[in-house]
Amino acid sequence: MRSWHTTARQVQGGMGLPVPATFHYDPADPWAVHIVFRLPPGRVVDWIFSRELLRSGTRVLSGEGDVRLWPLRDGGREGRVHMRLGQAGAFAVVDVDRAGLRTWLDETYVAVPEGAEAARIDWGAETSQLFARP
Repeated sequence: MRSWHTTARQVQGGMGLPVPATFHYDPADPWAVHIVFRLPPGRVVDWIFSRELLRSGTRVLSGEGDVRLWPLRDGGREGRVHMRLGQAGAFAVVDVDRAGLRTWLDETYVAVPEGAEAARIDWGAETSQLFARP
């Protein structure tokens, strides 16, 4: 498992409130990235994104529905990646360091190259679970 610990900013009224965040990538679940945001007072919020969506969001506006990502360049520097999470009327906007996210994503693509994800799945186990009776 590859993890990246960072401080996201919850963008609220022009202020950036710090939010500890951990991005997890497990090669056994090769298309997914799990993100854990730790909000005060001890609240934990989990999101699961596709790895490709995160990568796309570092370059262009990406996603739809409950998840939208877009890069925000700052004075020619790498800038940040904004993440709009949740439904209209009940959403949060957080952002993370774009360069840090890109570096960490590159590490995940070293672990499991693009196009090699399907070879990492135990399709027999997935099929058994799909058809298992409750």
